[in-house]
Amino acid sequence: MEQKLKIEIKELRKRQGMTQKELAEKMQVSFQAISKWENGVNMPDITHIPRLIDIFGVSADELLGLQPRKKQEWRKFDSNEYWNKNRKLFEVWKSLYWNDDYFSFLVSDVWKLNRPMDILDFGCGYGFLGMKFLPLLPEKSSYTGIELDSREIERAENIFKATPYEHCFIRQDIYEFHPQKKYDIVVALYLLSYVKHPQQILEKMKACLKPDGLLIVIDSNMAVEQAGFFAGLEQEEKDFRRPDFTPIWENETFHRERDFRMGTKLPYLFKKCGMKNIEARISDRVMIYDSGDKENEKFNHTFRYVYENEDSFQGGKDYFLSRGAGYQRACEYADYYERIKNYFDSDDSFAVKTSGLYFVYASL
Repeated sequence: MEQKLKIEIKELRKRQGMTQKELAEKMQVSFQAISKWENGVNMPDITHIPRLIDIFGVSADELLGLQPRKKQEWRKFDSNEYWNKNRKLFEVWKSLYWNDDYFSFLVSDVWKLNRPMDILDFGCGYGFLGMKFLPLLPEKSSYTGIELDSREIERAENIFKATPYEHCFIRQDIYEFHPQKKYDIVVALYLLSYVKHPQQILEKMKACLKPDGLLIVIDSNMAVEQAGFFAGLEQEEKDFRRPDFTPIWENETFHRERDFRMGTKLPYLFKKCGMKNIEARISDRVMIYDSGDKENEKFNHTFRYVYENEDSFQGGKDYFLSRGAGYQRACEYADYYERIKNYFDSDDSFAVKTSGLYFVYASL
């Protein structure tokens, strides 16, 4: 039993992405004590077991090695099955967070795109960015999209064939793409936060630019979104506060599942790949949900659809346990979402949310 417990503590700590010192701080013991537990020099006191169970998000039997641990599934975003299952959610999500008037301002007043442009879109999906760019650009502009999913390519072709826009879609893995020509603009939307090797993709994108080309990457910062969320329930019930989801997101980043701060990191990544004149903007989109505003029922429905179909909302306690939360914290997260749902079901619910969407751009 002692040998098994030693092994489980070490493996569980590593699965959480914690150092011995970080686990020691959570346990309020010395890091030397953690080392001794893991090396079998001595064992944790029985009073430490409940705290270890909570930190690691496992049962007592799993900690003691009496039953197999539940497997944490990382890199779920690599699966076409995941994206196909959530296709509608991400389409609605893009429309909710996007701000057409702000994007028009960037195109005309910031980037000053007043001549025909050849655009290349990495991970284009159904061509969302193409349909945002091309109506704002001079005639003879073109749009090329790279996408691995054949169903998205087919959908994009059907959308674009009803337009006058010059377009081309290439079905290929973005890691394996080698351009046959150079482009005026190379762009990606909500891509780098989900890929395992963002720096490698940026280098690929850079290699596709003309000498005077513009690299544009659009991505979010979930911490900014968290700070920019307010529900009226927080004012109405003094004991209600939005919990801090940062530990979950940090664990996802550690396992290269999703980088929750990618929007803010982008300028640094641009610099690392040698881009010049790096600048960044953040969308001015602020979403207001008011269940009593009958004139905005369509928006309210969209807002709730996105919020209530996210993995964190749908998965409940088990989702947060699978992302590395301790049992108590997982219950806290799940309870928060349940209370928010009940609040949104009321006739007088209200919420404010910022998009946290960054537009980072630079030249060669």
